[in-house]
Amino acid sequence: MNDTVADLANRAKLLKETGQLSPEAALLVEQLLKELETVNRQNINLRKAALKSSSKQARMSSKLKDALME
Repeated sequence: MNDTVADLANRAKLLKETGQLSPEAALLVEQLLKELETVNRQNINLRKAALKSSSKQARMSSKLKDALME
């Protein structure tokens, strides 16, 4: 969980404890935070996959590159 999600979770907990959220709103906020955590994890995994994929691409040797540039 990143800092932003943790901060939002803490704020939601505080609102719930002080009674500023109805039970329905508290349930909705809890579900949204869980979904946010899931989406955040998926984003991290996709970034890793994209970086791994881009690093596996065939790279041109420097001699070939120099020959093509001439």
